[in-house]
Amino acid sequence: MHLNKGFSLTQKFLPLVFIAVLLDLLQLGDIMRRVQDFSIRFTVPTAIPSLTQILSEPQQAAGGFNINIPFGYLGGAAIFMFIIFLLLSSFLKGGFLGSVLSGLNGESFNMDTFIRYGKDFFGRFLLQFLIIFLAMFVLIPFAFILGPLALLFLLVFLVLFFMLLFWDYVIVVENTDVIQGAKKSWNLVSNNIGTVFGFILPVVVVAAIFSILANFMVGAAPILAVMASIGYAYFGTVVIFAMMSFYHEISK
Repeated sequence: MHLNKGFSLTQKFLPLVFIAVLLDLLQLGDIMRRVQDFSIRFTVPTAIPSLTQILSEPQQAAGGFNINIPFGYLGGAAIFMFIIFLLLSSFLKGGFLGSVLSGLNGESFNMDTFIRYGKDFFGRFLLQFLIIFLAMFVLIPFAFILGPLALLFLLVFLVLFFMLLFWDYVIVVENTDVIQGAKKSWNLVSNNIGTVFGFILPVVVVAAIFSILANFMVGAAPILAVMASIGYAYFGTVVIFAMMSFYHEISK
């Protein structure tokens, strides 16, 4: 039911798909660096859908670690480009999810609505990103220190991802702050673990298949990378509509 609604609403909100593709085009240099001989990634599309969610991280030097950021390959200009991209992404994420909410409320896509939501949630999604980035910056080195026990770190990360699955949606739907949004997502998932897992499992499987296909397409030619971006942007937008619809149902 929710995925059917996602497909139906995505047809009416195709500008959201184009926005996701444009962001991928801005990151095309980073995306092309992520190609491996074989890559599969298990995830759930999040706003704004991007091939960076389903492709592997760029290869790192042996014995080291990195926290990949967009435009990291540009050297001295990377920090400036990263800040611009971060500010732009925070604004577009608010507009994207706000438009999804308006679609579920029976409204049509409207650029004024997109801009209004972008302004309203810009600060909150900027703070959310900074919290996630700082947490990764502090915690990821421990995965290398732990050595064979790094699998435990990965399991903890997967649990956090699962428990905070509705973090974005809570912030927008409930118009709450970042910390309260995280708490509400955690409580909602913990009270509906089986239902949530059953809903996202087929999404994860499809995203994993898509990650294999996207890896080969991106590695083959830039034009196929653009085609992969269009396909994933569409699929991701469908899933995000479905996820917010699902959130409405289980949060009652």
